Amino acid sequence: MAGAILAAGCAAPAPGPSPAPRSPGPLPAAPVPRALRPFTPGLLLGAYPGAGGLRGFDRQVGHAALAVSYVRWGTPVAELAALVAATARQSAEAVLELEPGAYGHDASQIAAGGSSDAWLGQLGLVLASVGRPVAISFFPEMNGPWHARWSEGPASYVLAYRHVHRVLSRLAGTLITWFWQCAAIHRDTPDPLPWWPGRRWVDVAAMDSYYYYQDDDFTRVFGATIRLIRERAPTVPVMIGETAAGPLFRRQAWEIGDIFAGVRRYRLIGLIWFDQDQHKPPYQFHQDWRLQDHPAALAEFRRCLARYGPLARLRS
Repeated sequence: MAGAILAAGCAAPAPGPSPAPRSPGPLPAAPVPRALRPFTPGLLLGAYPGAGGLRGFDRQVGHAALAVSYVRWGTPVAELAALVAATARQSAEAVLELEPGAYGHDASQIAAGGSSDAWLGQLGLVLASVGRPVAISFFPEMNGPWHARWSEGPASYVLAYRHVHRVLSRLAGTLITWFWQCAAIHRDTPDPLPWWPGRRWVDVAAMDSYYYYQDDDFTRVFGATIRLIRERAPTVPVMIGETAAGPLFRRQAWEIGDIFAGVRRYRLIGLIWFDQDQHKPPYQFHQDWRLQDHPAALAEFRRCLARYGPLARLRS
């Protein structure tokens, strides 16, 4: 997916660190994962949409080619089939983030097969029957301290990831894009590479983090993780799997411009915006991330989209 030109000066002036200089000119084409080839070239924009749903995000912000859903392990597969089909009708691809840990299934249990395989088999069959491309993100943010209890360390996670990959690929392999989605190295988040399952198991390397602190910029939030991934797997496309910037430090528009500048500077294929109002204790820095609730931020986001170039869309 080739990124187009991002003009300098996208972000409104605001206090804070300055982004690194941005060189002019188009980016070279990024390798396109097999199941993402239905998308036209351009920035791959995704969303975890808020109250207005995907249609509201498309209308108010910009066309989201990817739509995230957090999937409880064991969710009835008929619900997931309906979700994938409904997302496709809106010219987008579903990203199913399988979250077993919060629901009592740890990595070693999944790696061992058994009862988990029954649900995985049903999921693979139903994805094949729907026949629409889908992205699978297994155990996102597996390296985050908040998931340490369930991911059980790198060795168990890698075995579980490969097991899930094998089961689903046997049934719906050509339809699935595999996301390996870590928590970015941001302050005290550990290096995710011990959890890397191997190049043959990953179509897209994604990373999650937010502009939580007053001195955050793209390099501080994502730079170290991008460098490590590129050293380990230089041919794997890289994107931001989940991010947002909020109003806490009164520089939201600058941060949005910095995100887009970073995506271009590091030659990423896209980003997914967490478009939610997330005031949830005890997390000190969770905020109202919804662009639609902040007119200046929304205007800046749309300006950056326009200056980046065409958004990726499903081919008709």
